[in-house]
Amino acid sequence: MRFLLLFGLLLLQLVSYLLFCKGFFPTKVLLTPAEVDEYRTREPQGYVEPQPQFDQVVVMVIDALRADFLFSNKSRMSFAHNLLNTGYGIGFTAFSNPPTVTLPRLKGITTGSTPNFIDAVLNIAEDDTSSSLGDQDSWIKQMFINGWKINMFGDDTWHKLFPNYFAKTEGTASFYVSDFTIVDNNVTRHLDFELSDEGKMHWDCLILHYLGLDHIGHRGGPDSSNMPEKQKEMDHIIERIFNEVTLKNPNSLFIVMGDHGMNDVGNHGGSSTAETSAALMFVSQKFKKNKPDTHQHAPIMWNDNYDYFSRIDQIDLVPTLSELIGISVPINNLGAFIPHLLDLYQTEEEKRNILIKNALQLKVLLDKSHKMISSFPKTSIPELLEYIQDAKYELSKTSSAYNYFEIYAGLSGYFALTIIAFVLFGLYFKRRFSVAFLDVVFFVTYSANFIASSFVEEEHHMWWFFTSLFVLYIVMKHLRSSHISWFSVITMMVGLRLLKAWNNSGQKYNMKSNMKLSTYINQMSPKTGPNVYGGLLFLTFLTMNIFVNVHMAEGIYTHIFQVLFTMLSLPIGASKMLSFLTEAYDINNEALNMPGWSNRFISTLSELTQLTDVNKINNFIFSVLQLVWLSALIIQLIQPSISKYIFNNRRSTSHYLSNILAIFSFILISQTNYANVPIFFILFFILNGFKAISPNSTTNSNIFNLFTLLMQNLTFFQFGSTNSLSSVDLTNSFNGLTSYNMFLSGLLTYTCNWAGPIFWTVAHLYMTFSKVPQEKVQAVKWKLLYDRLIFNFVFYSTSGLLLLVCAYHLRFHLFIWTVFSPKILYFLSWLICNLVFDFGLSTVIVAFYV
Repeated sequence: MRFLLLFGLLLLQLVSYLLFCKGFFPTKVLLTPAEVDEYRTREPQGYVEPQPQFDQVVVMVIDALRADFLFSNKSRMSFAHNLLNTGYGIGFTAFSNPPTVTLPRLKGITTGSTPNFIDAVLNIAEDDTSSSLGDQDSWIKQMFINGWKINMFGDDTWHKLFPNYFAKTEGTASFYVSDFTIVDNNVTRHLDFELSDEGKMHWDCLILHYLGLDHIGHRGGPDSSNMPEKQKEMDHIIERIFNEVTLKNPNSLFIVMGDHGMNDVGNHGGSSTAETSAALMFVSQKFKKNKPDTHQHAPIMWNDNYDYFSRIDQIDLVPTLSELIGISVPINNLGAFIPHLLDLYQTEEEKRNILIKNALQLKVLLDKSHKMISSFPKTSIPELLEYIQDAKYELSKTSSAYNYFEIYAGLSGYFALTIIAFVLFGLYFKRRFSVAFLDVVFFVTYSANFIASSFVEEEHHMWWFFTSLFVLYIVMKHLRSSHISWFSVITMMVGLRLLKAWNNSGQKYNMKSNMKLSTYINQMSPKTGPNVYGGLLFLTFLTMNIFVNVHMAEGIYTHIFQVLFTMLSLPIGASKMLSFLTEAYDINNEALNMPGWSNRFISTLSELTQLTDVNKINNFIFSVLQLVWLSALIIQLIQPSISKYIFNNRRSTSHYLSNILAIFSFILISQTNYANVPIFFILFFILNGFKAISPNSTTNSNIFNLFTLLMQNLTFFQFGSTNSLSSVDLTNSFNGLTSYNMFLSGLLTYTCNWAGPIFWTVAHLYMTFSKVPQEKVQAVKWKLLYDRLIFNFVFYSTSGLLLLVCAYHLRFHLFIWTVFSPKILYFLSWLICNLVFDFGLSTVIVAFYV
């Protein structure tokens, strides 16, 4: 009964948290057409609607095209450099407002508004329609109203945003990051017709959204061996469009842009300079005639500030494009016309009219926010430029609104549940008050870090401190014991230090490769790298093999499990080795420098699978493995019940939990980035070291609960995760899948990023029950589990409540969207981990443990 009560409380806790999130992540305050009419200001005397400069537009979006990919000396896009140097192109580094993911960025570059933070979540829900812009004003809608025919090919996020505006379209799923080529070939194959004389008669605006470069970044980072060839491919397409459209129509405008950048591990979503610095280039014959002075010659020397040509806001594209083609500026636009393009207009009067049009549109938004119609500013060009910038700055701070009713309701519900949690905790531990009191002191001490943005960004330091202090306490406590195993103590200490060094996480220094052991794997030479990584894989699987065989029971079941063990270990190891070889090295050009066995390994896999594409080979391996995982897990879960009730074998099942842990370890390894697979070798040393010096769990289960909580959080960060959305790893989100599936892809993504915490969920049961005599297991198993669950309930209640209070209190803080809001989403994921794995999975395992 108490488990059902606790389950209900956990569900209510999750509902309260979600209600707070719904109110805290606000929707935009958008103008309606009626409000535009109410606050409209008449044009000043002498104003004339500017004449359009262009009647044909091609927008080529290269997903995650960071500024240096297009402009720096590391770029392979030589034709684009030639356009910039000959005057056909004008380059900009465009600031992309966080969250730097595709859906909110496309909203920004089509409406001119700053994004909702919650769009970062909706970005992964490809079937979601709540984010549609069909009823909102955008240059897409204005083109459609003015009779422009728009053809779109590429990322199907455009379909979700603009479901009814395209004359011709074909979309590709944006989240199938294992594919580098098909997603782009599906776009390029349309160019033969679309760029022909006949094809150009069927469109006025052509939108092409290429995804391959972004996918390469997610898989191997910006320095991936696949990146140079992809840049050359994109450069060739730019050249093709320039020759077929720009040179043949002087009134055509060609825009090449990235929707966002990427950080040094290939991800995005955060607010680092690398993620917010996207490339933007305007191309036209008219620019060559005006010969704008860029003061820089492409390619430009690479710099880690990603500062190339002039810096602008990415949303400035919206009023600029709208006025260049003679359509109305979208009513909710916050962008400013790019001053560099004023040179397209010959007279001062034309330039003044361009700025007046932009200023009038922004003035409606300002007057609406002030609830009054103000006077129009003086209309000299300098004064107009100043007015536009001031209006843009003010509006960017006041464009959102919180739903305080939902915030207060969610906060009140969470507060009430926290009180209930403390009451249950106090009643349950009334005979161990000192232990419960120290737990609460720890919970509050940890939660206090939410008050400061730097503590949230560098939270991993706190978990390392608490873990080190706790382990030191356990070791000191056992110094007087004559049975202490110094070998176990040393291996545990060494394991913890290696874990800390593997990925020196945190948002401030997460990109410093010299602070991570994991990065050395990718930086090793082709001669030594495969040998070293192959050795690490061997040690990892050898450690697991020893672990399984030490705890293996006698009988035929042993042989069955050993077969499953082999079926899992060999293909998983082969898959991770293949990922390492193809993502760390350019196997097409560096094959001769690699050890001979590695080349034979790739060719053997190709022969066995009858496939040549590396991604397809890996996908084939996982599609087979998933059936084995499911079978192995079901067989192992029900094995004790089968032995007891069918074969009437009441013999001890001490191997049960070790086998469960081994199977889950294989599943988690398969879902882990190849660079982090050796961490599991370290985790088993830490696990066995702590188990060797830990007390009897029936007398001190709190020790195991606290150690598990510490290791769950420490491991999460040392796998390379942070409290920034940019550290979300998508490299294993499509293992075994041939197309995007929101539920399965979401489950695989979650497992990939929470592999460490899930490991310690199962490891907790193994540690705890290994300290209980087998004849007492049935009598105490539910009590031991409840100890852990009530402990977690109070921890997540305390820390969650303080996080929500801090977020509410700091809702106008400078870093609310870049630091605190991502933390709220991460904590939501921890609540799900507690409910689904710590509660649900543990309950199922214990229920079958007979």
